Amino acid sequence: MNKTEQAVRELIAELHTSEPDLICEKMGIITLEQELPERVNGFTVRMSGISFIVLNKSLEYYRKRFTKAHELGHIVMHNGTNSLELSLNTGFCVSKYEREADSFAAWLLMLAETSELEGLECFTAEDVSRIAHIPMSAADNAFMQ
Repeated sequence: MNKTEQAVRELIAELHTSEPDLICEKMGIITLEQELPERVNGFTVRMSGISFIVLNKSLEYYRKRFTKAHELGHIVMHNGTNSLELSLNTGFCVSKYEREADSFAAWLLMLAETSELEGLECFTAEDVSRIAHIPMSAADNAFMQ
């Protein structure tokens, strides 16, 4: 089990849910929907000790759900890290954090759909992508870590 899958499983065990909306509620994370540029699905910001997830209000339901899970991954796995500051001031490659957040979202949403996956003798990243309504790249990434 990789560290991302382990973090997701521990979070689910602690909060007794795999639904991003309920996890945010239980963790005191405020979710806002705003008009954002088309290429921006969402972002995370922390102010006065409170975490916010800002989502592009024009996203369709499953993309919004995935984006919320992705941003939740940043909060859980990269708490206190400002990726914009890292990339601008240190040259650190933030794509690692993006892949981890994608993997976190994939595991979270995949485990939310375990009842459908349990019926399969074996499953592929394509099956996970279809059943959990996540991008194929995120499903591939979750299995490659």
